Amino acid sequence: MNPLLMSLLIIVALAVFTRTMIGKLKLLAALEPADRTNHLIQRLKSLLVLAIGQKRLVGRAKERSSGIMHALIFWGFCVLLIRSITLYGEGFQAGFHLPFLGGDNLITYLYIGLKDIMEGVVLLMVIWAIYRRAVVKPERLHNTFEAYLVLVMIGVLMISDLLYDGTRYNLIHLYNQDSIHFLSHATYGSEFTWSPVSMVAANLVAGLGVDATIAISMIMFWVHICTQLTFLNILPTGKHFHVITALPNVFLKSLGYPHEKTKVLDLEDESAWEDESLGVNHIHQLNWKQGLDLYTCTECGRCKEVCPAYMTDKPLSLFDFNESLKHELYANQDNLLKRSKLAAGLVNLTDEDKIAEIKAGMAELNSEKQLIGDVIAEDTLWACTTCRACEEVCPVTIEHVPRIIAMRQGQTLMAEAYPKELNVALKGLERNGNPWGIGYDKRAEWAKDLNIPTMADSPDVDYLLWVGCAGSFDDRTKKVSVSLAKILQKAGIKFAILGVEEKCTGDFARRVGNEMLFQMMAMENIETLNGYNVKKIIAACPHCLNTLKHDYASMGGNYEVIHHSAFIHDLIKSGKIQLNPNMQGTITYHDPCYLGRYNGIYDQPRDILRSVGGSGFSELDRHGSESFCCGAGGGRMWMEENIGKRINLERAEEIVAKGVSSVAVGCPFCLTMIEDGMKELEKEESIKTLDIAEIVEKNMV
Repeated sequence: MNPLLMSLLIIVALAVFTRTMIGKLKLLAALEPADRTNHLIQRLKSLLVLAIGQKRLVGRAKERSSGIMHALIFWGFCVLLIRSITLYGEGFQAGFHLPFLGGDNLITYLYIGLKDIMEGVVLLMVIWAIYRRAVVKPERLHNTFEAYLVLVMIGVLMISDLLYDGTRYNLIHLYNQDSIHFLSHATYGSEFTWSPVSMVAANLVAGLGVDATIAISMIMFWVHICTQLTFLNILPTGKHFHVITALPNVFLKSLGYPHEKTKVLDLEDESAWEDESLGVNHIHQLNWKQGLDLYTCTECGRCKEVCPAYMTDKPLSLFDFNESLKHELYANQDNLLKRSKLAAGLVNLTDEDKIAEIKAGMAELNSEKQLIGDVIAEDTLWACTTCRACEEVCPVTIEHVPRIIAMRQGQTLMAEAYPKELNVALKGLERNGNPWGIGYDKRAEWAKDLNIPTMADSPDVDYLLWVGCAGSFDDRTKKVSVSLAKILQKAGIKFAILGVEEKCTGDFARRVGNEMLFQMMAMENIETLNGYNVKKIIAACPHCLNTLKHDYASMGGNYEVIHHSAFIHDLIKSGKIQLNPNMQGTITYHDPCYLGRYNGIYDQPRDILRSVGGSGFSELDRHGSESFCCGAGGGRMWMEENIGKRINLERAEEIVAKGVSSVAVGCPFCLTMIEDGMKELEKEESIKTLDIAEIVEKNMV
């Protein structure tokens, strides 16, 4: 071996890598702060399950084979890490080995066998990956030179190491030459009985003679080392940066709530309005975790194939979204670093003139580009339904939705550039507390014949029934409210409604970026709820559920909020209501995004449907965490769908193709969108769209 050459290669490679990484880390540090250091045990668990265990790749039914392929390559690299350390050690000292891996013992042989088999497996996976890219060409993949280069380099690493071991075997057993590599001479005979793939490599280069075999052995050693060090420095320069950033990105993911909660903006801060710092308008307003997300995108395209907007020909490709932001981030690197240095000077500074001077200097360094309009098209931003399907399948846990909502905040609050078709619904919220704009005095008319008390009349109840705007004003959804009330009454539940005191939770306003209107409505509702000392809430709308449960918690409203499907499920389990199990016809279930992917409620609605339909329950092809959005979330309920195919029609066609006689939902928006889809397909009579509550109420004994 040549210690001088090995030292030179390592020093140069690590120097270049360190310089590159320092630049990347400084750029992240120049962005806005984010707190991701809590709950270390839970973070380690996520790291083990999602990153090390590759759960989102091997656990997803669609394209599971390609997910396993990627996982095997990753696991192979993990196994080969020990081998790599050993080879670098051999560059300095002949026969170098790590503790417990250099003698005639079971641990040594187990590792040798595992390493050898994994190298063969990884090589096969690389060949398969190249074939998929070159021949199969899945639509979601982006075929680039870099992708092929990296696959070839991985293949070279596997082949070079296998040939290196194969030539060592031949030198010992064919030519009676001492080997100076990896293990002591005494263990070589046993070692190779554990190396079936290396034995194949040995046979391929057998009979070349001593000198040629020694030459091949040395060439393979240095090819392996040089390829590995080159690979290390290619990683931070392209999409394969995720090899380095994926583990920390998963470790630093949001915990508890599916993704980072929407930030409660300080709307009383005059300087925020002056600096245009409400929401995200410029690249410097991203936080460092959002920057790390951009570094980590694998360009796998899984987000595209589940995105309802992309799948119906809307101008939203999250790969392109990420790439555009990443290019803008890199283009402004120098200015961002300068801004960061100036910002550091503001710490503990009290001189107002100096503060103003520094802030003016920072403003001059802002990117001239507005993120929306100059970097991301407006139609792209507003196409998102916030369904989180993209986040659910992302193998490296990139959080797309919070970033999109922050940009919508910037558009709505700062630029006033939101879609004007939202004005009617927004004005309805302002004037009457609901997006329909119907007089708030009519909110409780749906319940006039049901003898339901209001909190004002009977505050001492066990549960508040949060009816929601759709349940109060939409003629179709009023029927769901009636069914739910009858179920609760049948079960003897002590509940009340707010009646005219209830207002929209503000979910719609927040998702379209109107944080001012959201906060106004939220604080009014929180004041009302806390005034009645409400602790437990039943909600039939997943959007209300999500907002009351998660968004209000950061504003002083802490409640136990239960979706009506989960509550009904508990009533059935406890025997408080009984169902007739002979519902006619086959039935399927559409998972609402804000019920499933946001709040993890998947099983209870299905249990209910199986209890009334027996064997007549049938799953849609896209269901559970991989369910397809109805198209109403993220404020899209109140916007026209003028580009591409209607999302609800796509979902309705999938339901029709299943050949069922009815489809159950657990969301008023889904109810509207799917019913509309059935009407467009002229299937509204043959396939009934029903809420869980309606089905239960009709089948109660």
